[in-house]
Parts: sequence; structure tokens; C-alpha cells
Amino acid sequence: MPGTLSYGPPIISIDVEDWPQSSWDRDLPITDRAADNTRRLLDLLARAEVRATMFVLGKMAERVPGLLREIDAAGHEVASHGYGHIEIFKQSRDEFAADLKRSKDFLEQSLGKRVRGYRAPDFSIVRGSLWALDVLAEQGFDYDSSIFPVQRPRYGIPDWPLEPTRVQLAGGASLVEFPIASYRAWGKNWPVGGGGYHRLLPGLAGRWLAKRVMQSRPFVFYCHPYEFDPREFAEIGLAIPFKVRLHQGLGRGRFQSRFVRLVKKFGGCRMIDLVDAQAWPAFDPNSLSSAAAN
Repeated sequence: MPGTLSYGPPIISIDVEDWPQSSWDRDLPITDRAADNTRRLLDLLARAEVRATMFVLGKMAERVPGLLREIDAAGHEVASHGYGHIEIFKQSRDEFAADLKRSKDFLEQSLGKRVRGYRAPDFSIVRGSLWALDVLAEQGFDYDSSIFPVQRPRYGIPDWPLEPTRVQLAGGASLVEFPIASYRAWGKNWPVGGGGYHRLLPGLAGRWLAKRVMQSRPFVFYCHPYEFDPREFAEIGLAIPFKVRLHQGLGRGRFQSRFVRLVKKFGGCRMIDLVDAQAWPAFDPNSLSSAAAN
């Protein structure tokens, strides 16, 4: 790893879900293809000798419980991605608490160990749903990685800190927030942390940006197993509009090689490895600007 980095290796996080169910129709069943994609990614991580944090959707874990144990046995961290992949800002507080508890209980009972981390579907902890952090603390989570400090049409809190912080919550509770990596330039935060951004950016540019971020703070990378599957839209048999296929499929054919080059250059670690590694700076979410809620 380059000696100029102050923070590294990057945190590798995987949202383990099924594209048709999570992104097209929430009522669809979880497919075998989703499990196959995840197992291929597990093999890839093993060859790279990288351990990751796997945010596993509750529906996925129930559908393929053996996969959950495979993830854990390979040394990866199992964290929660909720149960049904419903955005938090579409739920009431009670609905979110029930979804969260259902996922956490199943993961913990299946593995016999405590689940410490959470990521919201579609980064849906936004300015108007920051109350979800209190619910996470109430249910015993130690950290969250749901906030993207950028401005996007459906998600993002652009004035959120770019580095991990210990968020101070009501009643004295707190949890660590690991925001998705972004890069600040020209007075704006740009998303560079993985997923579609990693698919569309040239590989060299993505690695350069990761290096620049790690000179001052941890680089939180995210992706999904389905992004390693370039033939999915040609084979799933659903009537997906061309615009959606283009947006969700563009760059999948290059994704694996770019991912391999990233971890070959920098390595990778789990989120849990950094939660207790240092005293992260305190942050009060009430200090955010009074801009209109997302």
C-alpha cells in the first residue's frame, strides 16, 4: 500500500440483495441468481485475501440461510440491510423499527452472534429521516453506514461530515456513522464510493480518487453482487424498460476487473475493524444547516 496514505485499506462493503426484488418489484421472490452472484463474489474476495462487511437483506437471509453461514465462515462481517428493502422515508417510525428488528433478530439467531452495523436501503437516511439513527441506537446497533454526503434526487445529506463521526443522539446515546466515500472539489461533494459511480468512472480515475480520499479519511466503498453479473438483464425474463437497463446495467462488464484492481492496489477491510479503532470526532446532527428536508 502506498506510504502516503493516512487511512487504508479501504472499507469494502457489500449490500447483499437481489436486483429484481430490491430495485424493481419489492413483492418479487428472491432468486437463486442472487445467491449465485454472492457466492461468486465470495470466491473473488477469497482470492484477493480481502474480508468485507456484508449488509445482508433479511429477505435474502431467510431465503438462503446457508449463504449467511458461508459469509460468516469466510471471515466477513454480517451486518443488517433491513428486511424488505423499503426506503426509511416511506415508513413510519414503528414500521421501520419492526422491519429493523425482524432483520436483526433473524441474523443474530442464525449466526449466534450480535449484529453491530446497519445500512439503509437506497441510503434512505436523509435529512427528514434522521430519527432512524435513534431507532438504531435503541435496538443496540453500534454503527450505521447509510448517509451519503452528496446531493442526489432521492438521497443524500450534502452538509454531513465526510469522515466517520460519533453521532450524539437524544438521551446520551451515540453511534458511529461511516458515510459513503465522496470527494470534494469545486465547492461540491462528488460521489466516488462505488456502485454505479465505480461502474461509470474510468478505473484509473476511481483508484486515484480512492487514494486521494484515504490521505485524509477512510474510504468507504460499496457495491452489490449483481453488479458483477453483466448478463442479468438479458436473462431474467422481466420487461425492464431500456432506460432502466441502461442505468442499472451500464459498466457491469468492466466492474469485476475494476474491483479486482482496486483491492489488489489497496487491499480492503471490514467496517467492524474500524468502529472501535479510534475515538471518532463527535457530531451533533442538530448542527446541520436548516435547508429543506429531502
